[in-house]
Amino acid sequence: MLPLEGLLVVSLEQAVAAPTCSCRLADAGARVIKIERPEGDFARGYDRLAHGESAYFVWLNRGKEPWSSICRRMRTGG
Repeated sequence: MLPLEGLLVVSLEQAVAAPTCSCRLADAGARVIKIERPEGDFARGYDRLAHGESAYFVWLNRGKEPWSSICRRMRTGG
């Protein structure tokens, strides 16, 4: 069992500092839900090296549940 299993973290983040911190929380077992702005995290567009996605974005957001699609649906009313 990891030390933070059972902990829920809801994170509103982009860039470097907060994604790094929440990534460490996920690595320690926390369930991390990442909420992005409707346009998505700008780091998604840095490159396309990780199977068509930004290597930077994939590395810093591993172990998180992205909820950007919910934000998009809320914006469009769908």
